[in-house]
Amino acid sequence: MTDFEIKLERIRHLLDRRQADALVIARRDNFAWLTGGEESGVILNQETGFVYLVVTRKELTAAALWADAAKAKEELLAGLGFTVHTLNWKQPGKEQYIERLLKGKKALSDIPLEGCLCDTEAVYELEYPMTETEIERYRELGRLSDRILADTAGNIKRGMTEQEIKAELLRQCADRGVETDVLLVGADERIEKYRHCTPTEKAAEHTALLSPVLRRYGLHSNIARMVCFGSVPEEVREKYDAVCQIQAEIISMSREGIPFGEIFQMQERSYRQLGYGQEWMRHGHGAPVGYMLSDASVLYNSGRRMMPGQAYEWYVTVSGAKSAELVMNTGGRQEILSMTGLWPEKEYRTSNGDVIKLPDIWII
Repeated sequence: MTDFEIKLERIRHLLDRRQADALVIARRDNFAWLTGGEESGVILNQETGFVYLVVTRKELTAAALWADAAKAKEELLAGLGFTVHTLNWKQPGKEQYIERLLKGKKALSDIPLEGCLCDTEAVYELEYPMTETEIERYRELGRLSDRILADTAGNIKRGMTEQEIKAELLRQCADRGVETDVLLVGADERIEKYRHCTPTEKAAEHTALLSPVLRRYGLHSNIARMVCFGSVPEEVREKYDAVCQIQAEIISMSREGIPFGEIFQMQERSYRQLGYGQEWMRHGHGAPVGYMLSDASVLYNSGRRMMPGQAYEWYVTVSGAKSAELVMNTGGRQEILSMTGLWPEKEYRTSNGDVIKLPDIWII
């Protein structure tokens, strides 16, 4: 079976389980999943695309305005068997067209639509296990992530502003055909004060945090690395080792079938044991990643468990330090896809005796 056929079968099994007639896919991330990485978006700061898909047990339908229909037919959906319905700008929009198309039927959707049950979480769960093609693409993205961050670190200097560091990171991404969905760059006290350091004209004198969300083939890599100029301040070293210790404990504990809730409980205990209990509530703590940027619903669903062929990003933060890597459950083990030997590494021994290597602070 092709990747597309595997995913189509999963959708139709979902329809059977939910006794539904159709699934509507309007979000860009879910479009990329079903089509193997194609981009349905034009306005890239919004979640919905310009081509909507409707999958039933027997039919594949797409709806788009004239400006996008030909591209959908000839490029985005070529060879997949979709019938493309072309709408002009005077007609009701894609949403109203699909609502009429599905009137009287039970349908699921990944956005709110009249007459449909919106269940984005159910669609996200269809991503796993990832196919062999997707796993290899994720490994490629992991290698690119390490390269982009290492080359960025190699080109920044003390005194550069957060905006200048951002520009260097974006240049590295552009050279490799990688896009950014989030780009946080923090310097010195801003890393201490803010979890989300959107770049400013603040100059980096001692420490810089690089924390992008990179995207290629529709897949996401959410990572964080830290850089110090000249030497590592003692307080930064203490905090960075703490977040990496928690990161190592998470990776060591992670295994197929474990409830995500147990991992979050362990994280909370680790924060307290390391003296950072007050930091636990100041940021989210990670989730599966893939075509979605982050499936944070696992934080609130006690029934969700780790699956095979599933990727994760565990963002472990305290005020002044952050650890985040692209990790994937492959072949019964946790593979850190974003570590390829380009960045300095340090070993952390976990409470169960495992030794986990993680990126260390890069000293310039």
